[in-house]
Amino acid sequence: MEKMNKPAKERKRKIGPMLGALIMAAALAGCGNEAAVTSEESASKEESASKEESVSKEESVSNQKEGASAFTYLEPVMIEDYYGDMAKYEVYAPKDSSYTDGQLFYNGHGLTYSAYISDYSQTGVPIQEWLEYVVHLDTDMWEEQPSEYMDVKIEDIVESGEDFYQIASTKLKDVFGIPFEVKHLYYMNMKKDGLCVQWHLELNESCADSETDLIIDELAQCYEFQPQEIKTDGSWAAASEERIRGEKEKDSLPETVLWFNATYAPLTQSNKSFGTNWKLVGGMEVSDYNADFCRQTLERDWEITDAASALETVESLKEKGHREKFRQCMEELEKREILDVDEQTFADTVHGLIEAGEIEDNAFRYVIVYFLHQDGLDADCIAAWDLCRVNQLYADFYICGYMTYEEAMDASLENSLILQGMYSSWEEMVNSYMLGYQFWKGDPVLTEDSPTKKRYQCYLELLELEDGPYTLDWNMDLGKSW
Repeated sequence: MEKMNKPAKERKRKIGPMLGALIMAAALAGCGNEAAVTSEESASKEESASKEESVSKEESVSNQKEGASAFTYLEPVMIEDYYGDMAKYEVYAPKDSSYTDGQLFYNGHGLTYSAYISDYSQTGVPIQEWLEYVVHLDTDMWEEQPSEYMDVKIEDIVESGEDFYQIASTKLKDVFGIPFEVKHLYYMNMKKDGLCVQWHLELNESCADSETDLIIDELAQCYEFQPQEIKTDGSWAAASEERIRGEKEKDSLPETVLWFNATYAPLTQSNKSFGTNWKLVGGMEVSDYNADFCRQTLERDWEITDAASALETVESLKEKGHREKFRQCMEELEKREILDVDEQTFADTVHGLIEAGEIEDNAFRYVIVYFLHQDGLDADCIAAWDLCRVNQLYADFYICGYMTYEEAMDASLENSLILQGMYSSWEEMVNSYMLGYQFWKGDPVLTEDSPTKKRYQCYLELLELEDGPYTLDWNMDLGKSW
């Protein structure tokens, strides 16, 4: 592998997603693609959104039912018949639900909730038949994939006053092969003139917490269904606790191997809802189920189908990776003589190139490259993004059988010594990793649901753990212990 220059440690600059956010805000004024927003446009949209939110809240407050303030987790929200006459109807929804173009949405505590106005009268069928149709849109898909969706159940339609609802459930497996239940409640809250507030609640048992049942209880109080119909029996939680107890009884991995795991721990943490654990190689136990899962993922995401293509991929990642794409972007900017121009000239020129179709649609990669070049950095500033994924791939190769445990750990040791020599701390390595992730995604980091912000949040969560990966000594004497 060619020798890579060490980052300039004397700068002591963070090059993670927060810098990326500043890059995007400064550079995209006038860049002209869909996500590029000038600061004035952004401020205008924020002001407009603030006004809409204020009006929505006022309407909600003025339309609250008597006793609504007693709810801890729900609040009344007015939603519009967006595709009809824009008339407004009240629905009770979890607090902090988002609302866009007639669609109400919430995700949290293992619950996913959505609501909108439906004009079922246009279907020409009774409401019960329409409800069955809506339910079978999901359940038919489950029944077509019995190896993944197990124990599918569809309950009878229940009439609750003038409303109707139906419950369906299925079981999936987490990464440890433990079945967990997913339950769906489809509810038709009847209004006048053939309209209804059609809302849907999904409960994912593997993501539930201490507040999940409390939210369900309040919904049941509002809409008069039996809360136990949608709650789970706790089997998955009990089995998971037993698995965790068993893990604690096992000998911990050697610290050197835990150090390897820490290099890709933000990815492991991003999959925590599936039961992944940074203290396990690859974040999961070795099992037939997880081996199949890894093989499918490697083929889908990396086009890796066997041991030969696995090794070929990691060699390419070590030698080139996204650093190669970074260099190509830099060469393109240099060829067009806009690598060293002022910011406004750069933005205007890139805008014109995009409109003329002379530059790839993902302009944010060029923006990142331009600003990092202005800061004296080159492609090696995102090296951790490539090399941390090398360790992650070695772990996956072990789980799915493309490498033995010893082969995977030996290879991880060689790669980790390179990482350790390039950076002075976990923070410096993670900043490089995050910038590479942002470059790969072409992420402007302008919104709260930015993929880069979400991945960085995973890192922050790991930092808070008393026995987290980043409590390990960065300068640990890495050596073979397996």
